[in-house]
Amino acid sequence: MENFILSRVKPEYYHSIALFRKEIFDSDQKFDGCQQLDLYDDIEKWDLNCKLFEDPKTVPPGYSLGFQYLYLFGDEVVGMINLRPLAESHVYLKQYGGSIGYSVKPSRRKQGIGTRMLRDMLKVCKDEYHMKRVLITCLKDNEASRRVIKNNGGVYEGDVLYPPEEKYLERYWISL
Repeated sequence: MENFILSRVKPEYYHSIALFRKEIFDSDQKFDGCQQLDLYDDIEKWDLNCKLFEDPKTVPPGYSLGFQYLYLFGDEVVGMINLRPLAESHVYLKQYGGSIGYSVKPSRRKQGIGTRMLRDMLKVCKDEYHMKRVLITCLKDNEASRRVIKNNGGVYEGDVLYPPEEKYLERYWISL
């Protein structure tokens, strides 16, 4: 069985993060759950930006506390997942963004990695952050994300129009 692990961002993974970033760009995909990785050519600066979100004193105005995780197979970043433990008290996140956002490296999709990554993060949510439930959203046309959510016990609540894209999001709750 393959061994995947969740890890916080560390300098020894910067090169693999850069490769992950390049593959997302080359595939013209979105950077969901990547804490603005698309805005940073310099991975060290991106890491410093991620750390701003980890302390209530340094979270940029309008944003919420957030913790960036990598999903690793060996030293390869195969996915990224961002946890926002206070999402239910944040105006935007409680409606659209949810508690968790994630992406799987395009070349590693359709291998069950998203389902495993979310499963492992849900354990962290429960054990380390003492959360009772999480909200996860996905675009209505994102079948892969819907499967990941449902495979982890997601219960459909309803749809909401996401104004920036004029598309509908599906909202799911997962009890921990």
